[in-house]
Amino acid sequence: MSEESIVEVRIRYRDLEKTVRGNSNEVIREVINFLSEHFPKLNLISRLTLTVDEEQLLTTCSNIMKVTPEGVVITVPTENLTDRELILLHLLKTHTGYITKKLDTDKAMIGDLIAYTRKPAGTVAGRISEMCTEGLVERIGKGEYRITTYGLDYFIKNIYPKLSS
Repeated sequence: MSEESIVEVRIRYRDLEKTVRGNSNEVIREVINFLSEHFPKLNLISRLTLTVDEEQLLTTCSNIMKVTPEGVVITVPTENLTDRELILLHLLKTHTGYITKKLDTDKAMIGDLIAYTRKPAGTVAGRISEMCTEGLVERIGKGEYRITTYGLDYFIKNIYPKLSS
């Protein structure tokens, strides 16, 4: 783990103190565990919190995509996927490129999504709008989108099984 990807959080409350150090997912998990343990009302919050462990995400998706020196590539057939599923797959691929440092951003431009899906611009725009409303995709700027935590979870539970079988 590189020094720049390490996060350190120090929690102090009355006589309780804890320092957590690691990647962002590990730190978030440990902070939530600490708070839940010492503040029982927060247990409900921790059960309601949706997170996706990036290391587990990469491990899970390792049989449908690979990281090459040129970038991330999908290694399974995708012709049976719907427009929405193709869009989410490309956004996941972009997200994977970002967390593996093959890309400088986790955002995809609408033009990239149109090119990747090979669908008409109106179709892609309509599907993205629907997925933004559902919370699967987030609009970042004009024509820029990224997959949300909920979108990652949805992909793993609903689309990944179609690709990995």
